[in-house]
Amino acid sequence: MNAPPVWTGSVGPKSLAATGRVADGWIPGHAADWLSERYRTSRPIIDDAATTAGRDPREVRTVFNFPGRITGRPLPATRDRDGRWIGGSADQWTEELTGAVLNHGASGFILFSPTGGAQDTVSLSRWATEIAPAVREAITHDHR
Repeated sequence: MNAPPVWTGSVGPKSLAATGRVADGWIPGHAADWLSERYRTSRPIIDDAATTAGRDPREVRTVFNFPGRITGRPLPATRDRDGRWIGGSADQWTEELTGAVLNHGASGFILFSPTGGAQDTVSLSRWATEIAPAVREAITHDHR
């Protein structure tokens, strides 16, 4: 029998190193994404610890908690002044998430409302029927 996968939401250097040594995955805290300072300073700790433990750092997958609005029309800016994702149209989401997978190694996303909790049913429907399939298609097409 295999052990269940271990995922962490580690933040501090010691827990990040433990994540690299033994965990299957990491979910960055505070809805940090691949462009955030938290990710840029934390992921190298995980990768270094994985390498030191004789693991391929890519074995420690990253899933991002991703808040934002799914809008009917494109937004002029999908990130705020601090660089934090605020949302956009289905096409803007698709472009952003596809780039996260292809350029930053994202393994998955957890969608939640920008105000916390579950998204509204219209947004969830658009996520499931438009955005997720388009991202899957884009990353599959890119890897052929």
